[in-house]
Amino acid sequence: MNQRGQPSEVRDAETTYTKAMKAELAKGYDLAFRLYVKTAESFLHLSMSNVATDRDKLKWKANASKAMERAEKIKKFVERPKSGTRPSGGDTSASEVRLTPIAINHFSPQEQFYVLKKGALVNGLSFPLWDEPLPPQHISLPFDDPDGQPPLSPEQCKASPIWLRPPTHEKADPHLLKDRTFSIEKVKDHRRVLPQDILQHVVTDCSVCASISVCLEHDRRFGSSLAESSLYHYGGENATLPSKETGRYDVKILFNGAWRRVIIDDKLPYKPVDNTLMCMSVLPPADSLNPLSEEQIFWPSLLEKGYMKLMGGYDFPGSNSSIDLHALAGWIPDHIEIRSSRFEREKSWERVLDGFTSGHCVVTVGTGTYSGLRWRNIELLPSHSYAVVNVVETEEERTFTVLDSWVRPSDDGNKQSRALHIPWSNVLDLFDGIYLSWDPRTRSNILTFHCMWMRHNDEEPCHHVRLKFTNGCSEDEEIWVLLTRHIVDTKRTSDFIALKVEMEDDLLPAARAVDLHMMSATGTYTNSTHVLVRTRIPSSQMSGSLSIFASYEGESGQVGFTLTAYAPVDMKIAWDEHIPVPPFSSKVEGTLINKNAGGNCTYPTFMVNPQYSLHIHPYKNTTLSRGGGNKAKISLILQTKKDVPVNIAVVWSQGQRVTEISEKDLAASSGAYTYGLARVTKELPVGDYTVIVSAFEAYHTGPFSLKVECSNPFDVQDILQEGAGMYDKIMKGAWDSNTAVGGPSSHRYSRNPIFELDIPSLAQIKIRLQLLHPSTAVALNVTVFPVSPTLTLQRHVATSGGYDDAIAGVVTPQVALRAGKYWIVPSTYHPGVEAGFKLIVYSTIGDIKISKRES
Repeated sequence: MNQRGQPSEVRDAETTYTKAMKAELAKGYDLAFRLYVKTAESFLHLSMSNVATDRDKLKWKANASKAMERAEKIKKFVERPKSGTRPSGGDTSASEVRLTPIAINHFSPQEQFYVLKKGALVNGLSFPLWDEPLPPQHISLPFDDPDGQPPLSPEQCKASPIWLRPPTHEKADPHLLKDRTFSIEKVKDHRRVLPQDILQHVVTDCSVCASISVCLEHDRRFGSSLAESSLYHYGGENATLPSKETGRYDVKILFNGAWRRVIIDDKLPYKPVDNTLMCMSVLPPADSLNPLSEEQIFWPSLLEKGYMKLMGGYDFPGSNSSIDLHALAGWIPDHIEIRSSRFEREKSWERVLDGFTSGHCVVTVGTGTYSGLRWRNIELLPSHSYAVVNVVETEEERTFTVLDSWVRPSDDGNKQSRALHIPWSNVLDLFDGIYLSWDPRTRSNILTFHCMWMRHNDEEPCHHVRLKFTNGCSEDEEIWVLLTRHIVDTKRTSDFIALKVEMEDDLLPAARAVDLHMMSATGTYTNSTHVLVRTRIPSSQMSGSLSIFASYEGESGQVGFTLTAYAPVDMKIAWDEHIPVPPFSSKVEGTLINKNAGGNCTYPTFMVNPQYSLHIHPYKNTTLSRGGGNKAKISLILQTKKDVPVNIAVVWSQGQRVTEISEKDLAASSGAYTYGLARVTKELPVGDYTVIVSAFEAYHTGPFSLKVECSNPFDVQDILQEGAGMYDKIMKGAWDSNTAVGGPSSHRYSRNPIFELDIPSLAQIKIRLQLLHPSTAVALNVTVFPVSPTLTLQRHVATSGGYDDAIAGVVTPQVALRAGKYWIVPSTYHPGVEAGFKLIVYSTIGDIKISKRES
């Protein structure tokens, strides 16, 4: 082995591996496990050397993989007896073994490599990393894929297609292909394949056809060779042979976090009746003076075949072209939702036009699920992808040139794709989504991070990563973060992901959070494999950090994912691999149900949301506490199900239940309601606070967990609901033309509705008054008087205080009342307010009686 560069490190890694094997043979499983993990880390570190040869790098990666496999086998062997099974041979020695937990460094080379290796298995087939060494093998000529052919779609199967090699191959059946000659291959000067040459014969492959079409248009304009560069000839031991003689192609596809090798043979499905391809095809030009070579005619079909093999067959589940182009070309997927309430017509047009004309992006469009769409008598298919081959703006109009590549059953098989020149305004009416794929070279600073979502105790997995940046840009710029979910089974559609990216900034004012409080819910989960979030960085911000939360909800207990960060050349980015763990943490579990799901703060029921008293103590160890213990950095993370938008509010208080909040009350907030996850990080003075957990609407219910992490010691306790442990009775009434007389200043106060309260024995009483249709324009009061011949205002025994227009209504303090009869008087400050109301009377005894006093 060539050990040039770091021979001592290689020897150390090999020595560690030998020690691990000896420990394993001696049944020292704990030691062997730790040594194997250390070996894997050492070899992976070596494989990243800039001075090592490619051969050495491949060998060291293989050694790392072997060490990790041994560690995994030991782990499984040790854990097997715990489930009630014994290892083969009756060896019970593993039953007493307990592996020493190894602190996981998710950024370590072996962890990154482990995730990528796990991502090799898709639909039961293995797709190795592109730069992995292939095992020695003899390639028989012509090559036949040992995995077999990709499954066909039902539409293809109806025609009973047969798999054949290209017609010039010696194994091709000349009788089936007698009508197709390829003498054009002898012509040296071949023209490019054009996007309108691509024909789609099977509806399910529409996104791939559109992807290759836009790549061809980009190649025509900018000479990029985007798509065909993914298809590689393979000569095996006869490397000098062209691929048409070996019959094998290797397709390079970016999938599950890395470029992978998909091996195919050159057989394609043909319809036996008329010898036409039953997959995406290229229409040969009728002009013999402007020909295409055989490889030009067949490479799109072969590229599609490789992608279809990876995706489980030609009947692969719905996709879009930005996802396909991420796999085929590595371009960044972006999606503009036309039907979204956040869609911005002008900004979207400017982004698309600038990106397309500069060559920085390619564009496709997709229809929705509804049928019956037509453009100038041309039918548009539902849930279908269309290539955009031109974007034009003139003084008169803005236009997309959209290709319709679908060969309809009634069409002549040789008909060229239709070019539809659709105005921008009609594009927005006809299509549901615009799919953009961006050249990653436009954001040349790129970082990747691979990890696994692990489900424990039915919690929804969420991973937090921090990205540090140093800004050298003279103008405002963006950092893009792409979350990619790894796929094991392409047919499974029950996996959902979400990505939240926020600026780490303790100086954000609470007022900003209050404004965001009123926004509609954002950050929805999607069953797409990709989510892109763009975060604007002001030129004035020289440095900072982004908190990135990648969330998963689905049935699998272990799912891989990749985070990719893209930044412009003048902005430096790095993963923060050493996020300090707060010394104090606590977690509470709860459930939003009909009784405590009060919705956002614009509802009167906001007061019933789960609330917690938070007491932050001074930290005596001032060396670990900023500000001499007077302030603490605290983080609160709320997690729920994917369809529940939630918010956290931290309110200045004495740890008591809060009925409503205003800007001045708010110490911190997670901002806009976001699905499945809310988080707030803030530096707060020591003291008492109330933490309010709420969903956006009262009908949003489900379990949740609230995790609190703090630099100082703290206590967090559930705050009981108003009237907890007491009986309650509800009485409804209304102020009408006779009883809407207002407060005492109207001098007709006694004509307000009066309710008689009969208490049989000493009891604690508390009363809340609320409008049936809440309004902050109406100020309320409720007061309790002993029954007397006349209503004497000076003798009240309980009152809600001054008139208040709180949306939750008003409430009296809890008071002790002797046995007897009392009058409850609800009133508005201004006379003439006709409205319905309800009284909620809480009592420590259950046999109180309430009745409306007749005038």
